[in-house]
Amino acid sequence: YGDHRDLHLSIRRQRQMCIRDSSRRIYSMNESLPRVVMAFDFGIKHIGIAIGQEITRTASTFYSITAVDGKPNWIELDKIISEWQPHLFVVGDPLNMDGSRSKIQDLADRFSNSLNKRYDIDIEKTDERLTSREAKERLERDPIGTKDSSNKHSVSAQVILEDWFRSKD
Repeated sequence: YGDHRDLHLSIRRQRQMCIRDSSRRIYSMNESLPRVVMAFDFGIKHIGIAIGQEITRTASTFYSITAVDGKPNWIELDKIISEWQPHLFVVGDPLNMDGSRSKIQDLADRFSNSLNKRYDIDIEKTDERLTSREAKERLERDPIGTKDSSNKHSVSAQVILEDWFRSKD
């Protein structure tokens, strides 16, 4: 995830800045800073991650971690969470096209619950139908990295986060 150092430094600078009004009052960090939002595209073998922040409402592909039967590499994820310190998790909700529950949804729900318990960070779920198709189209149109499953999950996480930002309009 070294390619995203500039985004990481930008968010870190924003966290370190103090904003003062004309009376020289320093606002608390919670009042003045955008929330860092981390999105996940859950998969059995790979879990895609995207990072964004609310002020610019932009999302960047970030990383894909390995999973075994839907269980992430928690040590790897611990490091990412510690470094980025997100304020909110957005997890794709894998519904069937007709809106019914999918076979993978129970595993995705367990993953979401585990995230919340492990990191004590709020979670919002968002409909992820067609995000894999959108990710595949982006990978075909814009050759970024490899076109393997792990990269597709990372781009899908970006689409999930972009859709979530749009839903807040």
